[in-house]
Amino acid sequence: MLFETIGQPRIFLWMLAAGMLIGAWYALLKGLRRLIRAGVWLSLMCDALFGLGAAALFCVALYAANYGAMRLYAALAALLGFMVFMLGACPPGDRALYALKCTANRIFVKIRRYRWINVIFK
Repeated sequence: MLFETIGQPRIFLWMLAAGMLIGAWYALLKGLRRLIRAGVWLSLMCDALFGLGAAALFCVALYAANYGAMRLYAALAALLGFMVFMLGACPPGDRALYALKCTANRIFVKIRRYRWINVIFK
């Protein structure tokens, strides 16, 4: 059968979007782990939560795109979407969040130097 005749491009795009959503889910949990400075147990919990969330997103997208029928190109499209997100959108987002964190840190250090702030919050 031809690629276009059985709806494979639609399935491919659905799974590509699902892979990008899984990448966003990973980035969110990675940021949460950095924010709370997670130890071993919290990291393990975040990893388990990522696995459950990724599996749920994959299954929901697979069901919505192809009524749950597993095809190799669908799995490869999800993997490609994950890689596109991690190589395309994630590095600039990490740099922007790092710059925001540095700016907020400088602001709080500057506020901390004011004497009246130290008196009020003593």
